[in-house]
Amino acid sequence: MNFKEILLESIAAQEISRYPFEHLQVSDLFSVGAVNELLQSALKMENSNPTKFFDSNYGRKKEYRSFDESNGAVFQFIQALYSVEFLELLKDKFHLDQDLIPDWTFDGGGYVLAPQHSFLSYHADFNFSSQVGMYRVLNILFYMNDNYLENQGGELHLLDSVSKTVEKRVSPRLNTLIAFKTDDVSLHGVSRNSPNFDRRSFNIYYYTKFPVSINQSSMPHKTLWVEFGAHEH
Repeated sequence: MNFKEILLESIAAQEISRYPFEHLQVSDLFSVGAVNELLQSALKMENSNPTKFFDSNYGRKKEYRSFDESNGAVFQFIQALYSVEFLELLKDKFHLDQDLIPDWTFDGGGYVLAPQHSFLSYHADFNFSSQVGMYRVLNILFYMNDNYLENQGGELHLLDSVSKTVEKRVSPRLNTLIAFKTDDVSLHGVSRNSPNFDRRSFNIYYYTKFPVSINQSSMPHKTLWVEFGAHEH
């Protein structure tokens, strides 16, 4: 399956939405056959030990960060996301004045299983990865949740930085991709998973040598949490 060819064609056809911050979204990115092949490859990978466990009051999040040719379609998908051609396309689409650098350590990301009841409070992302030694400027989320129902939660929320109101909701349906710029005012979070839903996604982050946004601090910082805390609906 040529994931790169489809990615390039589909993303090239998309327009950037600028509110509440720059992003683009694609539903039904791959054909049914291709995404099912990817899903089966991911489910098979789940039978192996995750790279990292993250324990919380809401369960154990699993992060897979090691992808090689034995992962089949997952390996091909990651290679496409980090290909030179795709990096150049993202740079052009988001009007970046520096080359995008892929994160092969998958610091904070990779293939992620977020457990039942978990959520992610509203925040702006950490701006600098000590593992990569560069500034985080762009996220891609690709959802892997087959037969998703709206009452299962796990929605991505994008917020207005001034009013802190939710201005866009993205359901984590299988075969949905969203890419967005990240800086100190690109506030977002994830609504609570229902008791019968483990959210699956590829969380892919891209970097530059220097900040590209006037709203991005040059001083490294961790995640900036919004004061009023979590949104659970």
